[in-house]
Amino acid sequence: MLRVSVSQSSLQVDLSGLRTGDSQALDAIPNASTLIRLADAFMNHEPDHLANIRDEAASVIGELGVIEAIGVAANFQRMVRIASGTGIPIDEPDPEFGTAVRAALNLNNTDWHPLSE
Repeated sequence: MLRVSVSQSSLQVDLSGLRTGDSQALDAIPNASTLIRLADAFMNHEPDHLANIRDEAASVIGELGVIEAIGVAANFQRMVRIASGTGIPIDEPDPEFGTAVRAALNLNNTDWHPLSE
C-alpha cells in the first residue's frame, strides 16, 4: 500500500529511509523525520516516550496530523497481525516484488514477520 501511495503521488522517495530513519532519503515527504520518530515511538510501546513525541509532533504537524499518523500506523499494524494470525499469504499476486521489497527494507529480520528466519 505504501509503495502504491508513493507511486500515485509522483513523489521520488527512497523507501529504505523508512527502515533506517534516514529522513534525507524521504525528503519528498513533508515532516518525514517527525513522522518517523512518531511511528518509532508508537511501535516501541513506551507510553511516556510516545506522549512526549506526540506533543513534539503536534507542534509540527498539528493535533489532527498526529491523529492521522497514529491511525495509519495502527491500521498497518492491524493488517499485518490479521494476516499473520490467519495465515494469509503475503504478496501472493506478485511474490517477486514482495520478496524484493522485504529484502530492500530488511523486513525479513523482524519478530513480527511470518517469513522471518
